[in-house]
Amino acid sequence: MAKLYYTPREVAEMLAISDDAVLDLINRGEIPALRLSPRITRIPMAAFDGWRQGYRPRRRRVSIAPARRRVEVGAEETLPVARDLATR
Repeated sequence: MAKLYYTPREVAEMLAISDDAVLDLINRGEIPALRLSPRITRIPMAAFDGWRQGYRPRRRRVSIAPARRRVEVGAEETLPVARDLATR
């Protein structure tokens, strides 16, 4: 099976910088990476190779908003009830 991901240590060796510097670049969003758990981070090889060649993906802002159109509900289905998070 072909390897698809680099570890932060492997990237640090390729860039001749410290592991902490790589993690800092990842946290700032400069190097594309996947956080699998609080302690495990992997860098996709294809994304890293593109990053080294100068490709910088735009970061997209994600927001949660009400539906723009009316939601159709089927027979015997109901919409979920909105919870007020401030009362928690």
